[in-house]
Amino acid sequence: MLAPSLPSLSKNLKISVPHEPVFLGNWNFPCNLQFPGSIYPSPSKTYLKFERFNYSLLFNRLSDTRQRASIVEHGGNSDDEELVLEAREAVAEVLQEGGVSKQESLDIVSNSPKYVKMLIDGVHDLDEHSLWKSWSAEGEDVESLSLKKKVFYMAKEKGDNGMLPFLESIGLNPMVSTHVARYLSSEKLPNLINKVKYMKEILFSSNDDEVVVGKNARRMMINLSISIDEDVQQTLSFFEKMEAKRGGLNMLDSKDVSFQYFVESFPRFLMLPVEYHLKLLVEFFQDIGVPKELTRVVILLFPPIIFYDIEKDIKPRIKAFEKVPRTNVSHAIKSWPHILGCSISKIRSMVEQFGEIGVKNKRLGKVIASSPQLLLRKHHEFLQVVSFMEELGFDGESIGRILSRCPEIFAASVDKTLKRKLKFLADIGISKDHLTRVIRKYPELLVSDIDKTLLPRMKYLMKTGLSKREVASMVRRFSPLLGYSVEEVLRPKLEFLVNTMEKPVKDVVEYPRYFSYSLDKKIKPRFWVLKGRNVECSLKDMLGKNDEDFAADYMGIGKMLVPPL
Repeated sequence: MLAPSLPSLSKNLKISVPHEPVFLGNWNFPCNLQFPGSIYPSPSKTYLKFERFNYSLLFNRLSDTRQRASIVEHGGNSDDEELVLEAREAVAEVLQEGGVSKQESLDIVSNSPKYVKMLIDGVHDLDEHSLWKSWSAEGEDVESLSLKKKVFYMAKEKGDNGMLPFLESIGLNPMVSTHVARYLSSEKLPNLINKVKYMKEILFSSNDDEVVVGKNARRMMINLSISIDEDVQQTLSFFEKMEAKRGGLNMLDSKDVSFQYFVESFPRFLMLPVEYHLKLLVEFFQDIGVPKELTRVVILLFPPIIFYDIEKDIKPRIKAFEKVPRTNVSHAIKSWPHILGCSISKIRSMVEQFGEIGVKNKRLGKVIASSPQLLLRKHHEFLQVVSFMEELGFDGESIGRILSRCPEIFAASVDKTLKRKLKFLADIGISKDHLTRVIRKYPELLVSDIDKTLLPRMKYLMKTGLSKREVASMVRRFSPLLGYSVEEVLRPKLEFLVNTMEKPVKDVVEYPRYFSYSLDKKIKPRFWVLKGRNVECSLKDMLGKNDEDFAADYMGIGKMLVPPL
């Protein structure tokens, strides 16, 4: 028995199909669906329970109902609703004539309301001014045709072959769509649709590293030198445009938002063939150690790479690193793909510069893997840091060792970063005579944040009862001291020293290296061994010996035993 046509419903409409209820939301719209079944009213919901029905018919009707509801929700009346639906059907037919599937054409017209409205407005203008006489479409009198036919012929007359509604459906506004469509006059729409699907899959198939991508892009904006390389400048311009919008660079991983900005900034990528370019590029990156899921990071952080010819542009740059371990090169490309935008001569010049201070082969690989942005530095900026280190008293070999250990120093500004750290060290009591030794032992001090890292650790140590002079003495003896986290290292080890070992805080002044040992693997086991034998000794004697010497001196045996818990 067929249920009668339903009246307008102001309650939630819940259609109960086998196992899965389908909610249409809190809409108030005319519902003319008829299905086999029965109606079950309730105080808050109206239920339809179906017995046997055509699923395809159901979801087609639901799709049509959603469209009608959307039109009504946005202020349209029933007449407007019919006009829009007819216009959408006309545009969908145009798309289908161009080879687009029925489902894809319906999806496109549902997401291109501005294009559809433009056609309707155009038809109304021609109707109002009786200008259809100049039109002749397949021998028909257009003026006497239905709105749907008029919209169909007008869409055909536009000559964009469905490109404009498709571009709007992926997020572009009409002005940008018109601009981008100029690049795509020779593209067939089905091919373009497949290309966009492929690129979205590559760029946005995973969001596991979205924080990393946004963070790296922001870091590049801050630290990357504006070089003569046009592609690097274009990339920075893209980042600036993204950062200026609501959501900023975090949108790089939102496929619903950032893809449109990617197309706006680099519309030529839509002209690239999928099989003979895009897929080959992805495969090439896989061959050099960049997995498919991370290709998105490379492209989003350096979009111009998508236009590079593998043989002419990319391989020669890779060859410039032929003496560098492959894993180091792939890591560098993943984190700073902009190095592939450098000229080959510039890459080789910087590699030679590193070699002059003894950084070659494996050491060079480690530098490039951890700080590939150094390859993008201007020569005089790099040499300024080298000169700064020479003025501190380091020779070329020592500078090379520091570069290998902490390459971030050579990407820093001499005036804004390095000199500020020297002043901080001088202020806490590190004299010039000790400065070279402190930096040689722990060069990371020169790139540690003063306000967020160094000062909080200084203040914590002083709160425990140590004086500023004593902390300075500890830093002179053991430079990495201020590199340790308060919560993870300093506090738990000091609390164990005072509360369990019952030793005074001052003991760490004489042996600050105490903080370098593992609390669970070395400090606690050795303390409990000594306590079990009623042995008292200094922190240096307790921790400074290797296992064999400790066992021989305090246990009378040749090797360390693991003490009971």
